[in-house]
Amino acid sequence: MAFRVGELTVERGEEQRGYLEVGRASTHDVDLPFIVINGSGEGPTLCVTAGVHSIECAPVEAALRLADSVEPGELSGTLVILPLVNTEGFHARTPYHNDLDHLNQNKVFPGDPEASVTKRVAHAVFDGFVSKADYLVDCHSADLGEDVRRAVFIFKTEDEGLRARMMEVASCFNPTLVETAEISGNTGEAVNLYGIPCVMTESGTPYPIREEDVLFHLDGLRNLLRHLGMLEGEASLNNPPLDPKAQRLWTEMGGVWRRGVEAGERVTEGQRLGEVSDLVGETLQEVVAPFDGAVSFLRTHYSVNAGDTLLWVADI
Repeated sequence: MAFRVGELTVERGEEQRGYLEVGRASTHDVDLPFIVINGSGEGPTLCVTAGVHSIECAPVEAALRLADSVEPGELSGTLVILPLVNTEGFHARTPYHNDLDHLNQNKVFPGDPEASVTKRVAHAVFDGFVSKADYLVDCHSADLGEDVRRAVFIFKTEDEGLRARMMEVASCFNPTLVETAEISGNTGEAVNLYGIPCVMTESGTPYPIREEDVLFHLDGLRNLLRHLGMLEGEASLNNPPLDPKAQRLWTEMGGVWRRGVEAGERVTEGQRLGEVSDLVGETLQEVVAPFDGAVSFLRTHYSVNAGDTLLWVADI
């Protein structure tokens, strides 16, 4: 079956790479890069997105490597890759938002073709690609001033069959934990809108791009392709904990975050994880582990404000 992107048709056994026009800024066009590998055999359609948050770069590298590693002749079904969704934030090297309208790209799905650019991009992603998919994997890392290691999120639904399918997809990766996330303008809207499994993978930090994080996304995606019968070979399914006990530790007042742990590090109850001090070095707050577990999320920014999340500790 052919796959259409705008006026372009990608036939069975073909691969096409290009850009879908989304809108026009004051000085340039806003285009969405895409890669479609339409396999020679019948099978499901998997859509992979990356760069929804523009400086979360480990997933972008993984998406590009995935495209280079799959040939149409060895693929059953269709692999759709959107390696960089938020192109405006990417060239400006800014976190979280699209620079043209200052909206968070992961808060506006399924988008609006008549609204500002961020919502137009979201509409192009969902209408042009996700609506034609059987599965969606949205690849993320931590954003600016953050670090996270090997997590997968599934999305809240009352459909137990769909929830089980999301957990199955998550198990194709090798995460330390799987958490259930609420659906609120993120790519999880595909769960309700199209009734398809959607998971969000998270591993990495903007700088540096660690090879282990790239491989977490890449190896998991290739394993998922095998599990779905899109590539030959036997898939290995993991059994990660689902929604383990976790606690957010946050700063009571602003100052300097003098952390003593790394993301992914195992900690024991009562262990000193760091401190917040004022700007003359006086300790304002000591941060200790509430129970045995691991640091699943870490703030790496030195400067912190009252209420900022410093880290999450999960019972894993």
